[in-house]
Amino acid sequence: MNKNLKIAIAQINFIVGDLDGNVAKIIGKFRELETADLDLLIFSELALTGYPPEDLLHKKYFIEEVSHKIEEICQITKNHKTAIIFGAPVSFSNKFEENLLYNCAIFIENGYVEHIIRKTNIPNYGVFDEKRYFKEASSLTTIEFRNFRLAVLVCEDMWSKKNAFLLNDKQLDAVIVINASPFSQWKIEKRHEIARTFITHIQKPLIYVNQVGGQDHLVFDGSSFVMKGDGEIVLKLKEFELDQAIFEVNHDEIQTDQIIADDYPNAQDLNLSRMYNCLILGVRDYLQRNNFSKVIIGMSGGIDSALCACIAVDAIGSENVKLVALPSKYSSQTSRNDALECCANLAVELESISIEEPILALEKVLKDQFQGKKPDITEENLQSRIRGNILMAISNKLGHLLLTTGNKSEMAVGYATIYGDMCGSLNPLKDVYKTEVFQLANWRNKNIPSISAYKKLPLIPENIITKAPTAELRDNQKDSDSLPEYDILDQILFQLIECEKSVQDIANSGFDESIVKKVAKLLYNSEYKRKQAVIGIKLSKMSFDKDRRYQISNKYQS
Repeated sequence: MNKNLKIAIAQINFIVGDLDGNVAKIIGKFRELETADLDLLIFSELALTGYPPEDLLHKKYFIEEVSHKIEEICQITKNHKTAIIFGAPVSFSNKFEENLLYNCAIFIENGYVEHIIRKTNIPNYGVFDEKRYFKEASSLTTIEFRNFRLAVLVCEDMWSKKNAFLLNDKQLDAVIVINASPFSQWKIEKRHEIARTFITHIQKPLIYVNQVGGQDHLVFDGSSFVMKGDGEIVLKLKEFELDQAIFEVNHDEIQTDQIIADDYPNAQDLNLSRMYNCLILGVRDYLQRNNFSKVIIGMSGGIDSALCACIAVDAIGSENVKLVALPSKYSSQTSRNDALECCANLAVELESISIEEPILALEKVLKDQFQGKKPDITEENLQSRIRGNILMAISNKLGHLLLTTGNKSEMAVGYATIYGDMCGSLNPLKDVYKTEVFQLANWRNKNIPSISAYKKLPLIPENIITKAPTAELRDNQKDSDSLPEYDILDQILFQLIECEKSVQDIANSGFDESIVKKVAKLLYNSEYKRKQAVIGIKLSKMSFDKDRRYQISNKYQS
C-alpha cells in the first residue's frame, strides 16, 4: 500500500489546433520525468486541443483526430508506472442523441484510458462560450488510484459551492483541478479565494494546474498551485512562464521542498508587474503563433507608442523591432527628441518619413470637394490615415507585423481614426486605460520584467511621461481640448465599462453630470469603431474584444 502519492504538475504552453505539437509536449514531459518515479503527471484543461478551440469543435474530423491522439498518448504509457491526466474534448452518444461533446479530463494508466471525467459546470460569460460546444455532465466523478480516492474537476467545477458540498461526503484524499483560466487583474488572488472556500469544506489537499501562454487576445498566466485542506498554499508555479513541480501527497498532508516567497509585497507593484508580463507574453506568442518574427511601430514621441515599443523590445528583442517616426508640420522638435532618446534607450534606430508631401497631394486632390469649408477633424484624420498607409505599406513589403498603439481610454471614447492610427494586427494597449499607461511606464523604468528579453533600465524618457498628452494634428493641440483630464475620464469610464453603472449612478457618486453624460455618449457612439478595431490583449474584467458585447445600432443609452 502506498503511503504517499508522488505527483508532478506541468504548466505548458499549448497551442490551439496544434494537435501534433501538443501531443509532443505531453509525451516530451512524460519522458523527461521518467526517472522521477512518479505516480501521476497532470496537465491543464483541453491541453490536447489548446484553449479555447472554439469552432474547431464543430468539425467532426477534428474530434476524430483528437481521439486518435489520445490513443497515441496511451501507447507511450504502456509498462510505465506514471499515469497521466490531461484535458481533451470527447464525443459520447446515448439512445436519444449522438455526438454529444464534453469537456473532459482524460486519465491514462499503463496504456489505457481508465477514466474520462466530464465537466459539470459549463461557463457562458465573459470570454467563455463553452455552452456553444459542450454538454454539462450530470454528476461529479471520483476515482480510486493506488489506494487514494481523488476527485478530478475541470476548471469551472471548482467555482461551484454546490460541488464542494457534494464532495464533502465522498471521503476524499485530494482534489485535482485542471484549468484553462486566462489572466485579468487580481484573477490569481480570486482563484486562491475560490479554491480556499472550496477546499475548506472538504479539508483535503487541492491541486490546481493551469496552462500558460498567449492565445490571440487571451493570456494564460500559469500560476498553478497546491493548497492544503486548511487553505494554506504550500506550492506555487511561476507566473507567465513554463514551469513544473514534483511533490508528494499523503492522506492528510503535502510534502514539498518549495518555500513560498512574495517578490512584490507592494500590491500595486505586483499588479503592474503582472500586467506588464502579460503584455510581453501576449505579444510574443501572438507573433510566434502567426509566423511573424518582427514588428513595426509608428513612434510619435508620445507615451503610448513609447510603451508599445518597450513591450515589443521586451517581447522579441531590439533587433526585431522597427520604429518609424512620421512627422508633419505640427510635430514638435520636443516629440522628435523624446522619440530619439527612447529609441536610443531601446537600442533601436529611429527612421523618419515626413508625411508633408502626401498631405499636400491629398489636399490638392480634394480641393474642389473641400471648397468653401473650414479645416476641421477631416484634415486631422487625413494625417492619421496617411501614417496608417505608410506603416501598412512597410509592413506588407518587409513582412513585419504592425502593432497599433491606442489605449483603452481612446478606444472607449473614439479618440482614434479608423484606417489611420487604428491600422495594425495587434494592439497591446487596447485594454490599458491611459492612467495605467503612465503607471506601467513608470514601473518599467524601475523594474525589469521576469520574462523580458531586454535587461536594461530606464527606457522611457521622463519628459514623455510628464508632458501633456497630444496627438499633434493641429497647432497647440492637447488631448484635454477634446476630453476630460484622464484621471477623471478613466474613473468615469471604469464605472461605465467595468461596473456597468448608469450615468445617474456615476453622477450621484460625485462626478459632474454633464461630463458623465458627455463621456457616456462618446462611449456608446464609438461602438462602430471598436467593431473594426484590431484585437488587444485582455487585462481587465471587461475587455472590448469578447467580454463586452453591444450593438452598433442601439437607442438605449443611459
